[in-house]
Amino acid sequence: MFALLFLLLAAACGGGTAGPENVFIADEADSGQTVTMGVGDALQIMLAENQTTGYLWRVVTNDEAVLESSEEPSYEVDSDAIGAGGVKTFMFRAAAPGTSVLRLVNARDQDTAVEPSRVFEITVQVVE
Repeated sequence: MFALLFLLLAAACGGGTAGPENVFIADEADSGQTVTMGVGDALQIMLAENQTTGYLWRVVTNDEAVLESSEEPSYEVDSDAIGAGGVKTFMFRAAAPGTSVLRLVNARDQDTAVEPSRVFEITVQVVE
């Protein structure tokens, strides 16, 4: 089931710039799901990745008019061990009403003619 996390960033930050009212958090288990968001809500996608293998997550399908990338993806390793994997995090913001099928693939850049090792896809419906 798709995890829903409600954050009040303005209160947590002591009255600074208000963040999104709702932040939806998804991982590989949520692939194939549909989520409904309001304009201004955020979507955080966290996917396991091991950059030392050359297999990297990248967005291949998304309607940026509906769901825009709100920052560069970040990567955090799980440990200091050589070759350790980690988690890549993508952040998006619901920009306008509509539907976007967000698809990410885990593949090596040079492997454009072969199937990716993993695929993550989520349908995002943005409402007023």
